[in-house]
Amino acid sequence: MSTLTRLVLGSVALGLPYGIASHGETRQVAADAEVKAVIDHALGAGISVFDTAPSYGMAEQRLGQLLPPRGIAVWSKLSNLPTDGDLGERAKRSLAESLARLNRDHVDCLQWHNWTAQLAASRQFLAVWESLRDDPRVGHLGASTYGVEDALTAVRSGLFDQIQIEWNLLNQSVLDAVAGEAADRGVQLALRSVFLQGVLTAKGESLPPALAGLAAPRRRAKRMAVAWGLSLNALALRAALDHPARPLVLIGPDRQSQLREILDHAGLPPLPTNAFEELRGLDLAGAPETDPRTWRF
Repeated sequence: MSTLTRLVLGSVALGLPYGIASHGETRQVAADAEVKAVIDHALGAGISVFDTAPSYGMAEQRLGQLLPPRGIAVWSKLSNLPTDGDLGERAKRSLAESLARLNRDHVDCLQWHNWTAQLAASRQFLAVWESLRDDPRVGHLGASTYGVEDALTAVRSGLFDQIQIEWNLLNQSVLDAVAGEAADRGVQLALRSVFLQGVLTAKGESLPPALAGLAAPRRRAKRMAVAWGLSLNALALRAALDHPARPLVLIGPDRQSQLREILDHAGLPPLPTNAFEELRGLDLAGAPETDPRTWRF
């Protein structure tokens, strides 16, 4: 699988304000014209997989308006569904509403958003999930998880064809923990947050006070990038693409210029063969600051 075909365009930044630059008084969603430019450029470059969710604001609707009906794959999610009451009806309704917004009759992968290990023991969840596996509107089944325990349980459960996990230079622990078993069990891994919501790009030069603890690790990562003749965001992307596990890699540009830069970096030569021995020194071993769910601005 080539580098380009392993890129997945994530759409959260196309549907709502996202990342460290979105916090504060200037929070704005990307304009229609900019979203169209991003999608058109992605399609023209050969990106053929798009990830979205009902909780991503306007993202599903925008993709439904801009994506061609054939020749590309679309992933979506079941978002924020309580597991009490009639979970089956809520799941069916969520899927139907997503398909209507996406202007499609099926999704290539339906993911449970923020799946947790506790759900593996929920008879209600298991029954609904089994019914979705037979639903003609659904191609593959997947999950997005946080942390080692949930990701490892998801890999071992046999419930998912694909699992989306967090990974970046400062938070490498989940992939290290699950890559071997995922390969053995034929579970596809997809990495999200490779730029840590902008911390590992130029936007991170001036971090909010709440993220001050990431400043020194970020400087170390930047020095390493410079030593290899790269920018920090180029290293962040190349490290994900060149990882020995060969995962899919989600990117989330909200501007065409960002996408152009990402595609340029995707075309760079691979990292040196000894790179990952050095890159492990950047890992903060799951420190809370590397989890955007803990950020408070």
